[in-house]
Amino acid sequence: MRSTVDLVTDTWEVAFKLQQEAAVAGAMTAFPLLQRMPYPTGCCDLRMNWEQDGLGEGHVCVDDQGRGTVEFIGMPQAAVGAALDTLMGKGWWDDAPDGIEAAGPGDYFWSDEDHGGEWEIKVEADGRLTMSMDFMRIPDVIGVLDTVHTALTAT
Repeated sequence: MRSTVDLVTDTWEVAFKLQQEAAVAGAMTAFPLLQRMPYPTGCCDLRMNWEQDGLGEGHVCVDDQGRGTVEFIGMPQAAVGAALDTLMGKGWWDDAPDGIEAAGPGDYFWSDEDHGGEWEIKVEADGRLTMSMDFMRIPDVIGVLDTVHTALTAT
């Protein structure tokens, strides 16, 4: 006979796995270019990737702590920068008071002190940017993915 503690732990684990799967479904709904990667993924068990000529490429992971990571490269700065500036507002990024759309080449950071997320945008001289977001709450990841997808598909 199993102890009550074992049963409660099993219940929690099932609920957490369902929550992680819901995070994947949310990410893929918000950014339909994402494709789920088969195991082993090379990092988190739940990993999705995408690649689109002229728009960029990257991956999204849902980790075993229920947080998300987004790493996208080669995206058009004008469209994605404007979308991020609209989503977040200008002035949040270190050394980019006029926002990411207007930022010159360089690395720009923002830390979400309330939830522990870390954001980095690298703007390249060729008008492309790299976006790296780590330890993000899943609702924030889904919001950013929707915003970036909308910007990319409008270009």
